[in-house]
Formats: sequence, structure tokens, C-alpha cells
Amino acid sequence: MSLRKSYIVAVLLAAVIFISVLVIDSGHEPNPDPERTIEHEAPSGPGVVSDYIDSPTLTDHQVALNDLYVKIPYQKRDIVLTKRTTDKYIIVDITSQDTGELLYTYGETVAHGKEKLVFREVPTKEGKVRLQMVVDIDSEAGLIRKVVETKVVYDPKPENVENEMISSGSRSGEFPAENVEVLASLYLNWRNESQDLYEGYEIGVIEK
Repeated sequence: MSLRKSYIVAVLLAAVIFISVLVIDSGHEPNPDPERTIEHEAPSGPGVVSDYIDSPTLTDHQVALNDLYVKIPYQKRDIVLTKRTTDKYIIVDITSQDTGELLYTYGETVAHGKEKLVFREVPTKEGKVRLQMVVDIDSEAGLIRKVVETKVVYDPKPENVENEMISSGSRSGEFPAENVEVLASLYLNWRNESQDLYEGYEIGVIEK
């Protein structure tokens, strides 16, 4: 091969490599989904206490969080609802009107967006666990498009966790759904204590 042809081949090869690098770089997305800003963990914290404000669209067994509501087995006239707000979460403590006993604690992310994290705190013999669910919602239609993630967070974590099962599903059997539930079955083991937990809750989108 002549020197001129060798030079042409080298130039063409360098051009191909350069173009390939540009194509690869142009396909790189440092933040492919900028709307996904939720940290998938929800420590409740004390928060700032304020009056609970109900939504007129909810029934006597539905408690408002932020964009979502939770269903409870008690009627609102039999409980006391206390709202707490942190920098990330709106939390509602539900206590018995007769005894003052804390019955439930629920929370939801403060930001209004299509992706929402909701949780329920469940007391254990040595601390508490949080049953979390991240859902994608259509606030205008009042529907949940899908469940993005379910997770159990331990505070503190036991020495041994056996048979951890957490699942979620649409109450209608399909998505988009008006109501979604999460269920968890846990066997927790500390050095001197053990505990079986079977807990869950149901959520829906508050009508605008």
C-alpha cells in the first residue's frame, strides 16, 4: 500500500472513532429521570404539630395524609388525629379518644408530584418497623398508576429477620387503581425476644 493510501486509511479510521465517541457521549444521561427525587426511606421525626384538616370527599374511615388517604378500621369520632410536618413528610398520629393509646402512625412525602412515598409505623418489642410503599399517581384522575417499590425499614434492625415477605396489589386486580394495599409478614428475632408481625394498610388518592 502506498504512503498516500495509508494516510487516507488512517484519517478515515480516526474519523470513525471520533464519531463513535460522540454517539456514545450523546446517549449518556447523567440524570435520566429528574422527577425521581424521592429518598426511599422515611424516618418520621417529631415534626411541627398542626391541626388535622379533613377532606370533604373522604368517608368516616378514611384519613387524609397529603395527596393520599389511608383506610382505618375506626370511625373518626372515636379517635384523635394529630398532624405533624417535617421537612420531608406529613405524618398523622391516630390515638384512641377513650384511652389515649397510640393506634397508628402514617406518613407521606410533602412534595406534590406523581411519585409518592407513604408509610405506616408499626411498634415492635424492641423498636419499630416502617412498611413503605412508593406509588405513581394520577392526581387529576384520582388513580394510582402503579406501585414503584415496597420496602420494610427497621429501627433498630433485629439481629435476625426471617421470612420477610412484603407485597402489594390493586384492590380491583388491575392498574390504574382507585385503591392499593400493602401487606407484610415478618418474623423478627432479637437475642432474648422474638415477634411475628402480619401488618398492612390500604391507600387511595384524595379527589380534587
